[in-house]
Amino acid sequence: MLIKAKNRVFLLAVLSVILLITACTGGNTGGNTAGNNNSNNSGTTSETGGTVKNNASEGTAAPSEDPEKHVTLEWLTYQYGQVDDNAPAKKMLEEKFNVTFNIWYIDVTKRDELLGVRLAAGDIPDFMTVYSSADLVKFMEQGIITGYTEEELNEYMPNYKKLIDKYDPNIWRYAKYGDQYIGIPSIAEGGISLAVAWRKDWLENVGITNIPVTLEETEEALYKFRNEDPDQNGKKDTYGLSQSGMVNIYGAFGVYPEFWTVRDGKMVWSGILPETKQALATLRKWKEDDVITPEWVLGENQGGYWAVSHEFVNGRIGYSSHGMSYHWNPDMTKETGGAPGDNVKMTLELNPNAKIGYGQPPIGPEGKFGNITPDFIGTTYLAFGKNADSEKKHRIMKIWDTIYGDFDTWMAVKWGEEGVHYQKGPDGNSVIRTEEYKTNDAQAKAGLNITFAPLDQPDFRLSLSNPKGLEVRDELFVWEGAGYSNALKSALPSEGKYMQNLVKLQQDVFTAIINGEKPLEYFDEFVKMWKSDGGDQLTEEANQWYSSIQ
Repeated sequence: MLIKAKNRVFLLAVLSVILLITACTGGNTGGNTAGNNNSNNSGTTSETGGTVKNNASEGTAAPSEDPEKHVTLEWLTYQYGQVDDNAPAKKMLEEKFNVTFNIWYIDVTKRDELLGVRLAAGDIPDFMTVYSSADLVKFMEQGIITGYTEEELNEYMPNYKKLIDKYDPNIWRYAKYGDQYIGIPSIAEGGISLAVAWRKDWLENVGITNIPVTLEETEEALYKFRNEDPDQNGKKDTYGLSQSGMVNIYGAFGVYPEFWTVRDGKMVWSGILPETKQALATLRKWKEDDVITPEWVLGENQGGYWAVSHEFVNGRIGYSSHGMSYHWNPDMTKETGGAPGDNVKMTLELNPNAKIGYGQPPIGPEGKFGNITPDFIGTTYLAFGKNADSEKKHRIMKIWDTIYGDFDTWMAVKWGEEGVHYQKGPDGNSVIRTEEYKTNDAQAKAGLNITFAPLDQPDFRLSLSNPKGLEVRDELFVWEGAGYSNALKSALPSEGKYMQNLVKLQQDVFTAIINGEKPLEYFDEFVKMWKSDGGDQLTEEANQWYSSIQ
């Protein structure tokens, strides 16, 4: 058995959704690559070798900048729903900073399409969430976003700089392109794996008393979920798993196929490794044996809040890792005031007799195991749109720095007003939502949670944490020696040109192999295509980057 990591404090991410969302636009728009720099070019050379026009404000505040001037800000973070014009958090910040927020709401399930259309038409927010460093560079090269200087960072965001530096000052380098920063970086959760959730009552109904630990035990349980009527309704209408559970199967062979990893001192793309082919063989067999849902490629969410596994909630599958770990938190209302995660809450509302069990990622044939387990370097950024002049940009930076540097302001925009939006937990320290504001929609209407504080503030959050809650978190979601994070922390010069097509190629081929439309041996042909279609170029650039940080 594995030894759990005990008494360790790990950061919880507010927006790890970034691992599941892609950019809204794609393709290379002509940014220069390594070797094409011209000494007469007005741009600056990035760490990755590209050049970009320096759009950051020179120096600090422009002479014409008036702190008393009222400013309207086009604001796009990640919202659960529409924000009311008179939302308390919104009005508080507007009055404090003499601004008006025009808050964009874009349905996250249609974000790629809807935001892409607006950006293509030149309709660009002043402040926006960007979900990867590759997208950040791409948007800069496309002229969608603008940057800021070291001087501006030190003058307008000293508190946020101090916060990032406390956890890892190298985080700033991944937001830098040339001599300017092109995004506000984030701190990610460190060491918290995705949940491995089971329908424990199903396990009991098919004669399994312990949560499976090995891949072999997992396979046995999933086959029983399909074939032995685990919900006891007399119908063969249940499956073992759908899309999200597959991450654990790849992990059992030592890979997450959409991450870069280091092998023998060199950066390699995990999707072309022999271990990935082994995982595909297992998934192919399970699909052939009808253990995986027929529609697995569509995912487990059927609309609405992205992190909900409707397949699990509705009792179609009994195994899931959809969403993030906190979306599977057990109900600890009585012990700590901690509300259940969305998937737990909705499952129990639909079936009060359901039991949810928590396991570890299954141990594979060579002792490997794990799923997505980020380090402290976040992959989400906030960026300034190209239309944000120095006056708007500096006002936004002041707002951001106050939210993340002043506990009372953070509480006001994250949690709201005590007695109205939240109340103290049983321990007198932690906080819980009042009944009226427990839903994501209600929080969005009030402008709370992630509207103005979309990234984590670990110091503030941990100050409200109940020790028992942290203990339970570590017990359920922390596994010593488990997990995979992306070894590449910065965008590559040719990433915008090749990566989107390569990922699509990989997804199409893997889907065809799992569904039996292509033989397993076609994986070898895929590896050749991946390399020739830009993969070799990206691998060379990845290793150049890796060498530069050693």
